[in-house]
Amino acid sequence: MNYFGRFSRLASVGAILALAANLVVAAPQTGSAKVAKVSGIVYLGSAPANVGDVIGPGTVIKTGPASEVLLNLGANGGYTRVLENSKLSIDELTVDSAGPETVVKTKLGLKEGKIDSQVNKLSSQSSYVVQTPSSTAAIRGTIFTTYANGAVLVFDGCVDVVVQDAVTNREARYTVCAGEMFDPTRPGVVSLPPGTVTPTFATGPGTPPTPFLERPVVYVSPFPPDLSPVEPVGESAGN
Repeated sequence: MNYFGRFSRLASVGAILALAANLVVAAPQTGSAKVAKVSGIVYLGSAPANVGDVIGPGTVIKTGPASEVLLNLGANGGYTRVLENSKLSIDELTVDSAGPETVVKTKLGLKEGKIDSQVNKLSSQSSYVVQTPSSTAAIRGTIFTTYANGAVLVFDGCVDVVVQDAVTNREARYTVCAGEMFDPTRPGVVSLPPGTVTPTFATGPGTPPTPFLERPVVYVSPFPPDLSPVEPVGESAGN
């Protein structure tokens, strides 16, 4: 009996199985969001929202008048507050810890209303995507408000907003930094209105917000986040 040949075959099979096991372990894991606060009428799909509920990709969040919900995205990016009369879908939450640094992919779809976001420290390969029906923005900031009409208010960091003209199909890029805003109905960058309040994300009495250690890349977009770069046609002063 050729024991050497049999051993070689068994060793090859073992190596293949070990490789397959490593690939399974290395695959990105599905992330989750946890309801930290609820006020008023809020639904997660067809079920009323309650503090402590854990939700994942595929969940659609709806808020009624004078209602809001605060979501803790954990490793996927910090906090997102869905404000009144809003509709938000959680399209993707993944966490990949196989490499030297954790890589997360977060994609939210803002269909109606507005959200406040605070993005925590993320690796350089991570992305945080918010899709709206009107504009694309690469956000290097950590506190910002996004409206379903594509408007973005920035309170920390900067945002590169890419707008696609519905008639000409041409793209234009605008840079929006802390203290500024972009409104797609009148392309350009303007200062935030006097008295605009910076969103806070404390989850309980005396709980400070998570410190901002590194700017992630965030997209506010109806398009894929890998759009070809375009030359900036408008930038805020001082950039």
